[in-house]
Amino acid sequence: MKVGPFPFLKFKLMFANKKANPPMRALRLLPATLCLLPIFLMGCESLGLKETPTPKLAGERIDVTIQPTLLKVNPAAGKVAFALPLPEALPNWAQSGANSSHTPGHVALPATVKRAWSANIGGGFARGKALLNPPVVHSGRLFFSNTKGEVTALNAQTGKELWQISLPLAGESAANLAGGMAVSGNLVFITTGSGQVFALTADKGEQVWETPLNVPLRAAPTTAGESVYVLSHDNRLFALSALNGALQWTHSGIEEVLAPMKAASVAVVNGAIVVPYTSGEIYVLRAADGRYLWHETLTSPFSGQDPATTMAAIAAPPVVADGIIYAVGLNGGLSAYGLVDGQRYWRTDLTSSQLPIVAGAHIFVLTDKGELVALNRQDGLVRWVSNLNAGLPEAGDGKRLWVGPLLAGGRLIVASNDGYAVSVNPQSGAKLAATEIDEGVSVPPIVAGGMLYFLTDAGRLIAFGGK
Repeated sequence: MKVGPFPFLKFKLMFANKKANPPMRALRLLPATLCLLPIFLMGCESLGLKETPTPKLAGERIDVTIQPTLLKVNPAAGKVAFALPLPEALPNWAQSGANSSHTPGHVALPATVKRAWSANIGGGFARGKALLNPPVVHSGRLFFSNTKGEVTALNAQTGKELWQISLPLAGESAANLAGGMAVSGNLVFITTGSGQVFALTADKGEQVWETPLNVPLRAAPTTAGESVYVLSHDNRLFALSALNGALQWTHSGIEEVLAPMKAASVAVVNGAIVVPYTSGEIYVLRAADGRYLWHETLTSPFSGQDPATTMAAIAAPPVVADGIIYAVGLNGGLSAYGLVDGQRYWRTDLTSSQLPIVAGAHIFVLTDKGELVALNRQDGLVRWVSNLNAGLPEAGDGKRLWVGPLLAGGRLIVASNDGYAVSVNPQSGAKLAATEIDEGVSVPPIVAGGMLYFLTDAGRLIAFGGK
């Protein structure tokens, strides 16, 4: 058996063979339209929106979805020499995007990994239930919350359970759409669908404080210094004290009736907070008191089309690296802005709900069309485009959704909702290997402490480590 750079116990190569409180915006959409939106991270069947299967019609299938862009390689992109930093050990993946700036970079991971352990956490995807955020890792512990309102801590290396508690949620169905987590020191912060924010001790799971915000929370919290920043589903930002949960200040964007199921976490760096609202607005505020610094909107040039396909909502966390903000919308393109003054340096027409990975001179983005794309940081020019679906069997329901990427151990890693994990060469975009894992994955994988973790739709954690 040939061993590539992303082998597992079950290894299978798949190559070419196979502003403040402004008025609410209103959008009219037929209920059925919701099932067509690529912003939802699961099929409509998973949410209980489709009761009976529709028989497939005979004949050739042609994609009639509006295609706002056709990504093409720009030959001028190659004038920038390919340069990646060497992999660095990352002991903690403590919050969304690994840290408050959402820059995990190039993470160390063994060239060959195998399945180390798995744990059934329960409370996965089901009718009307969804896992929206990946677990977090801190100080050798892995933390996650499920759709039953349970929070569990495991030994990150062995998978042994350390503790588990059930959150006192306001309402039986409050956990159905699980929020997210962040860790700082010995405190674990948890957002919930019931609008409650909890702080637990990381070593024992004891409740330290609870703050009810009374609005659904789906984004993972971001922690920096002695504050926790929570973005609500109706586009309000809450700054809470990490010590006692007291409200420090708030900010509001334009509330949207039509919004992604998953919400993006804010980024915090150098005393500034970058807020991604589902209206497509990016606000930059002073982290200490919420004072307005500047804002911009990820505009779409594709106006006049179906609102379901022209949303500029931001579902991917913004990334801040070297004083530059990289933000991408569902139809607002990927743009680079100066953190201090908001000057836009460039814009590239692509859509994504996934965290862009910034490393060295390049950016790697997974589009909602199943394409993994490499761009130059200095000008946004496209270096290569890799069709992740090429060479794989057709998805059973006709729609394969991808999450990621990670840049780890010299390769880019992505996963799909029908159970594939694929590694890609970051320099060329060539597929290195595709591996079948047992279950679908709809939240991005993470890497910490030399281990690779997948949270599956069935509510199972699968960990891979070096041999």
